[in-house]
Amino acid sequence: MSTDPIIESGMTFGPYPAGQCFYIGKSACYEKVREGVQMAEFLLLRQQQEGPTIWIVEAKSSSPRPETQPNFSEFIDEIRSKLTHGLLLALAARLQRHPAAADELPDSFRTLDLKTQGFRFVLVINGHKQEWLAPLQSALSLVLKPIVKTWALPPNSVVVLNHELAQKHGLILPAAVRHPKQATSLSNE
Repeated sequence: MSTDPIIESGMTFGPYPAGQCFYIGKSACYEKVREGVQMAEFLLLRQQQEGPTIWIVEAKSSSPRPETQPNFSEFIDEIRSKLTHGLLLALAARLQRHPAAADELPDSFRTLDLKTQGFRFVLVINGHKQEWLAPLQSALSLVLKPIVKTWALPPNSVVVLNHELAQKHGLILPAAVRHPKQATSLSNE
């Protein structure tokens, strides 16, 4: 799709190299199935030690604390749904199950070898303290364990990051860096 930055939950993701990002949450493919289907923000193709890996990314501006039940469980379930649906729609698009995907899925995604393809489920929470990440990581890993196991993914396939760690991983721009598109988006909000 686009190499423009993605602005979600107060963070600027990207811009990424051409062909490495699919903004699945704003895709025509997702628009066709949107009703009753929650979706991750975007897919990012990254080169990892174990080979090319698709990062399925969801962004949030906050999260409830584990002791606030049922809010915490509902939050984790929502994130599980979005990340799982992101994986499923990515696979369906790659397998050409949706005609809309033919025009918008980058070539690098169309040529993926699904037999060896890695996937990583990534939740990024803006403004979260690092010490608050562990309970979220544990809860999200637990609910995504069936997907991780059935797809024979490595145990580190579920990742919860705050804005600082996301910046270190090259997912988001530093807060002080403004991209021209971001300035336009912010003035329209």
